[in-house]
Amino acid sequence: MLKYIMVPVAAFAVTATGASAFSGDLLNKLDLNLTNDQIAAFEEVHELKEAGADREEIREVFEEAGLDHDDLQEVREAVREYKQEMREAVKEAVEDNDYDAFLEAVEGTKMADKIDSEADFDRLVEAHELREAGDREGAREIMEELGFDKPGKNHRDGKRGHNQN
Repeated sequence: MLKYIMVPVAAFAVTATGASAFSGDLLNKLDLNLTNDQIAAFEEVHELKEAGADREEIREVFEEAGLDHDDLQEVREAVREYKQEMREAVKEAVEDNDYDAFLEAVEGTKMADKIDSEADFDRLVEAHELREAGDREGAREIMEELGFDKPGKNHRDGKRGHNQN
């Protein structure tokens, strides 16, 4: 029974939260009681998923690390909350035109790799202002220049929104 519940949850947790969600650094930041082996299991599952592993392989990695359905749900929820807090901090930093607060909010994320200078941050602020003023096309062009996927299309999972984390 556990097998049938855990595998879909594990697959969802790995695909829905993205690569950055399962870095050891991020999982260590969360208030979870995970062992180093369990953190390594999440990293391994992410790599297996990227390589096209089947559900049985993924299930075995989680089981060997002592992770069950409840553990996976707890991690998924903690990652969701962390990402929501990060999004709010980024939005506030952009609205306040506060580059230092932005750097702190995106530390260790893919967004930090894309917006890696104050000039790029200024362009991000400009895109935000254009979007707020109703110029979605102008904002979209800037976001694409900065290296973000087109809104409405996330190449990995088909979800709407900018692929940024």
